[in-house]
Amino acid sequence: MMFRMITALTLGILCLASSAFTEQTERELYRLRIMNRTGGAVEVSNDGGGSYHRVGKVLRGATTTSRGFAASVYGEPGKVVATAVHGIRIKTGGQRDCEVEASQTLSIIPTEFTHAPNGFGGFTAGTSGIYTDIPTGVSIFRNLAPFVGNRVYRQSGPTLSPMLDGYYPGDGDILVVLCSIPTRYPREITVENKAGGAVKMVYSDAREVVAEVERPVRGTGRFDATGYTGVGRINTNHTGVLTISTASVHDGGKDGSSQETRGGFMIQPSRHAKSAPEINQVMVVRPVTTGGPWLEGMPPLFSGFLGLAYDPHDESNSFRVDLKTAKSVDWIPMPEIIGAHEDSLIHLPNNVGAVTDIRIKFPLFTPDWTSRTIQSEADTYMTMARARAVKNHITIISDEKLTLNVDASKLNEVGFVTLFIDGRLRSSTNAPPYSFTLSTKDLEPGDHTALIRAMSKGGSLQKEVTRQFFVN
Repeated sequence: MMFRMITALTLGILCLASSAFTEQTERELYRLRIMNRTGGAVEVSNDGGGSYHRVGKVLRGATTTSRGFAASVYGEPGKVVATAVHGIRIKTGGQRDCEVEASQTLSIIPTEFTHAPNGFGGFTAGTSGIYTDIPTGVSIFRNLAPFVGNRVYRQSGPTLSPMLDGYYPGDGDILVVLCSIPTRYPREITVENKAGGAVKMVYSDAREVVAEVERPVRGTGRFDATGYTGVGRINTNHTGVLTISTASVHDGGKDGSSQETRGGFMIQPSRHAKSAPEINQVMVVRPVTTGGPWLEGMPPLFSGFLGLAYDPHDESNSFRVDLKTAKSVDWIPMPEIIGAHEDSLIHLPNNVGAVTDIRIKFPLFTPDWTSRTIQSEADTYMTMARARAVKNHITIISDEKLTLNVDASKLNEVGFVTLFIDGRLRSSTNAPPYSFTLSTKDLEPGDHTALIRAMSKGGSLQKEVTRQFFVN
């Protein structure tokens, strides 16, 4: 495994962090790589970038950044500020605690949220989104998701350079997210659901109070994409919220449909919570001591520790949220609760009493589980891509050679023609008939996007042709 040291970069940030989290060694689990171009590959590596497995592709790249969601101000530029089953947000501009107008973000979006569904209450990326063909709640939006605070890099050749404050997306940019967790990782977090209740981090050898409940949670609400999440699973973690789902994963009737499938509750830090009205569906937590370090954008609740992992076949490598109630002695599973209710956690189903405690169980993230998960997601994507190719009558290539060309007969001036495969430059020619022959042995099995661009001698685009194909 790879390790790296995380230290606070400025005295201001150092003053905000609690002593337990100012300096931590981290364990890299895997890294994500995504090319910001139509057809660009979405890939995952668990050997430090030595090799990558393809788990998706880009349907449309980002052309701008956009003003970030309100809590993005608590994050640092060049880092992940939100991870959710329906989107990943990266802060590209504005220092920590900047004005909201100065905070800029870039987003990675699953296919169902390419267009915001009816009733969507979250952040809309627009042209600052990198839109993928990966479904909501799987792959990089679930078991291979990054964590809040993970560093983002730009790759040029074999070199990784940190994303700097003021980054603006360019066509073909390759972004790499190092997905890591603290080496000293807890077993669970427990929360007493009452005013003044303790929020405790539980390790195998110690317990530590990391926050205090200012306002308990009483009800559940219709929070975005909870119908893709699962009962008692983490739906969203960002610099100002933790959202827990009380809804099952449904095959149909998702966000925006006539059938309500959403349900869940939130935990928010006290300073950020003041920006919204008090509601029963949100628990508010505050620093342990008056004047203590702010919780916004800080570990363990709002940076670094909490993710989306949920493997139905392996609870030991999943995040899971359980409850204690006024009538229960032991922890019990979260019940399914759909829709908006003011007191659904006070009057739970089956007359088990009100919720008195909440527990978040942490995964082990064992290396063999990570390897299996990456291979499984790659295999699942390959099967999905082939089925899609057959359904959409996309050419399936079994031969060793593939010929691609562009008809430039009606163009006045052509200086040169370039060929990109999955966003990467493969060849260029200035000789008619502007044809390219590729060996499919050089391409990984799966779906691919060929992009051919005819340029003038002055460098302006004359014609662009896209072709989809699948290599057996």
